[in-house]
Amino acid sequence: MDRVKSQAAVVSQLLFDPKTAGAYKDVLTLTGTIVKEVALLAWLLICSIFVFGAWFSDTAISSGQNARKWWQSQQLEAADGNQAAAATGQALLDVSKNGAYFLLNKAREQLGLDQLEPPATPDATKAVKSTATKVAEAAKTATTAAVDKVTAVAQEAKAAMDKASDADE
Repeated sequence: MDRVKSQAAVVSQLLFDPKTAGAYKDVLTLTGTIVKEVALLAWLLICSIFVFGAWFSDTAISSGQNARKWWQSQQLEAADGNQAAAATGQALLDVSKNGAYFLLNKAREQLGLDQLEPPATPDATKAVKSTATKVAEAAKTATTAAVDKVTAVAQEAKAAMDKASDADE
């Protein structure tokens, strides 16, 4: 029985030693810092993937447009019946580009990079103002609202991480 009492005394002395409390405090602080930094790294990787995707998308769109211009230059006859479809396609492309540039600039901002200016649209697309353009503008509004929600969530997550890091200090 004396051996049990002596072992219990050794264990209680270890548990209630100030060094033990300090060691556990250091472990928890370090764990919190590691979790915060890993989350930040994951966020920056997501932003980097988005920036790469935007670059790839721009390259693909540019290649497609060049191929379309070449194909159209090969055609001898102009197809008047396709004008409405072309205007609709152009309007949807413009909306997609505007939304993509907005998201890309937000991701570049998160990474600390300069924002990009969207390229100017040709005047020919402004001349054709049809129902397709109105639908495209409505889609642009919906896209902007969705992007604003995503941005708000990202800002809330960043604020929570900053608040958690301030609490750890």
